[in-house]
Amino acid sequence: MTFLRRLLMPAMILLVTGCEDRAKNFSQYPGFAEWYATNPPISTPPTAEQVALLKRYQPRIFLPAQHEGPIDFYRDYIGSGILLDGNGEEVSSAVDQRILNDHKADPAAVFTHRPGGGDVEPKIYGRLDERAIDWPTCDAPVTLSFLTYHLVFRYSGLPAGVPVWQSVGLGLIGDLDDWHQLDHYTAVTLTLAPEASKAPRPIAATFQQHNYQRTYLLDQGTTGPGRLALPTDDRLKVDVAIRSNELYPHVQERLARPAVSFLDPESAAYMVADGPAPWLAADDITDPIKEIKPELTFLPQDDAFYVFQGWLGERRRLPGRDGPPGADYNTLPAMKPLVNQMVLSWWSEGDRDWLQHYEALFQDGRPTSIDPAPFLDRIADEVGLDC
Repeated sequence: MTFLRRLLMPAMILLVTGCEDRAKNFSQYPGFAEWYATNPPISTPPTAEQVALLKRYQPRIFLPAQHEGPIDFYRDYIGSGILLDGNGEEVSSAVDQRILNDHKADPAAVFTHRPGGGDVEPKIYGRLDERAIDWPTCDAPVTLSFLTYHLVFRYSGLPAGVPVWQSVGLGLIGDLDDWHQLDHYTAVTLTLAPEASKAPRPIAATFQQHNYQRTYLLDQGTTGPGRLALPTDDRLKVDVAIRSNELYPHVQERLARPAVSFLDPESAAYMVADGPAPWLAADDITDPIKEIKPELTFLPQDDAFYVFQGWLGERRRLPGRDGPPGADYNTLPAMKPLVNQMVLSWWSEGDRDWLQHYEALFQDGRPTSIDPAPFLDRIADEVGLDC
């Protein structure tokens, strides 16, 4: 094997992993059609009470140096580019929210962003979902509230901790800062549980990181493995990673955060139990320098921002560099239930009990259905609900 081939091999693996059929958008992955048929997104705006909750718990965002920061999805991104329909015909070079939504159900539609000049308007997109679940320690179903906050970035780069020798090879085939257009999966979700005669109580925060989630239980003034202390102002501090934009709990220093592409049994063993590093392992780097104050805004849950089935970024020659579909296509269909996303991703380093349960999900390949009970039981043992 030549030196150059050795140099590029990790890049090739990175590019092809998860791209079994590049002609098809991830929105067409088996199971999504059934999911949305039984869980249709709503078109009504949040109520005044829901808006008040979203404002109360809006995270505080910290950026690294020289980072453009989050932008306005429609003004700064969609407003500068061209939309092609599934036949490759130009729809518009002056795309707006209405035009994009007219084509949100076309899985072959492609929007290509053309970066322009001028200042951006930082936004953070909030939504609130409610789900009734059977909580192990309660006699009746409990309705949980999920407050999700999305940030939008013009492009997504590779983790800043990619080893130098790999960066050289990857840099020969793509821009490390602009690996693909649009990063809008970057999100954090707070789970609130009801309390008798009180306002709902935050019990967990789930961070979307690459193609998986990481949950931390929330406590007032308490930290520990798999836990975060909820600030007294109820606003979680969140760091944006250099280049990749991934979101992490705030730490006021430069910090390497181990990361993988997708949390399968091999990569989970690396993250949790000191298993061997998979090919796609690379550290994200956070180095918070400044706090920004993006405007909290809201879009209907059936808006193209969430449910666009085509590509919301340029299609590029190499697999793995195409733009993504809507922000709601953030995980496998079997993991779409919000309670699944919360409980499946609560673990801490050395947590072999979690690892055993998680590996069982993949014993027949990627899971097509999931029973969250073993994972929910673990959280219920740690979180006492007033039910």
